[in-house]
Amino acid sequence: MKINVLFFGILSEITGKNTLELTDIENLRALKSHLWKTFPEIKDMDFRFAVNKEIIDGKVEFKNGDEVALLPPFAGG
Repeated sequence: MKINVLFFGILSEITGKNTLELTDIENLRALKSHLWKTFPEIKDMDFRFAVNKEIIDGKVEFKNGDEVALLPPFAGG
């Protein structure tokens, strides 16, 4: 199973990536664990997750081809 992870704003700057393709990540918990190990500097940052353009909270099981976005806080007016 593959998922595509998208980084935006400061998260893209810190990780040095806009996208990341991962295999064998089945749920949000596993993704968080992988991200914290790979990019420990983002662990304590405030951001949200979206799967296929829907903001999510709580437990999520991924499907092959899901697009997971990490969204930092946005300001605007």
